[in-house]
Amino acid sequence: MKRLYDLRFVIGLFFVVIGVLLLGYVLLSGSAEGMSINKWGGILFLSFGIFMVALSLKKPVE
Repeated sequence: MKRLYDLRFVIGLFFVVIGVLLLGYVLLSGSAEGMSINKWGGILFLSFGIFMVALSLKKPVE
């Protein structure tokens, strides 16, 4: 529960969810229109989200 107060974790989780949704749309969609921007946007959002979650798991320096 304490992890939800860390803003890095919440922002990272948001970007991971959006990235997975975009990549899922690209994989499940049959049309070629808009596939490139959704694919690269999903990859970018997912990587940024994983980076933010990884930062939140790091112990703070005291």
